[in-house]
Amino acid sequence: MKSAINTKIQWLEFALSQLVKYGPERLKIAPLCDAKGVTKGSFYHHFKNRQAFIDALMEHWYQEMTIDFIRQANSQDTPLQRLEKLDQVIAGTDIEAEMHIRAWALKDKSIASHLEKIDQQRQNYLSQCYVQLGLEETLASDIAMIGYANFLGMQQLYPKPDAETVKRLAALAFSKFIKEIY
Repeated sequence: MKSAINTKIQWLEFALSQLVKYGPERLKIAPLCDAKGVTKGSFYHHFKNRQAFIDALMEHWYQEMTIDFIRQANSQDTPLQRLEKLDQVIAGTDIEAEMHIRAWALKDKSIASHLEKIDQQRQNYLSQCYVQLGLEETLASDIAMIGYANFLGMQQLYPKPDAETVKRLAALAFSKFIKEIY
C-alpha cells in the first residue's frame, strides 16, 4: 500500500512540475502520461478521472503549501514567533507553482473554488496570530488581508525579489502596522 501512496504522490509532484514548466494544458491525461512515459492505466490506477486527479492535485498542494506551513509556524511559542517562522518557511520554499495555479484559476472555476478555501485558511491563520497579539478581530482580519495580498503581489514582480528581500519587506510592513496601532 505504501508504494501506491508514494506513486500517487509522485504523480502529483510530477504534475506540479509540468504545470510550472508547460501550463495547465499539460495536465490532461494523455499529455501527462506521455511526459511521464507511462500508460493511461497507470493514471487510472490512482485517479478515477481527470477531475478526481485535479482535486487530488489541489488537495496535495493545499496540504504542502498551507497546512504544512502552518504546522511549521505553530512549532513556535508566541504569535510573533509564529509569524516570523511562517515568513522563513515561505521564503525558504519554492512556491513557483502558486503563480501558475492562480493563473489557471482564471480559466477554470474548479481551481478557483480550491483557491477560495486556501486563501481563506491562510488569511484566517494570519488573523488569528494578530488577534493573539492583541489586535481587535476586524483590524486583525484587515491586516491579514493586506499582508496576504502583499505576499501574492510580490510573486508577480519581475525580477522576483530574493528570499531575504521578501522577509525584510514582510517584517517592515508588519512593524509599521504594529507601530501605528500601539
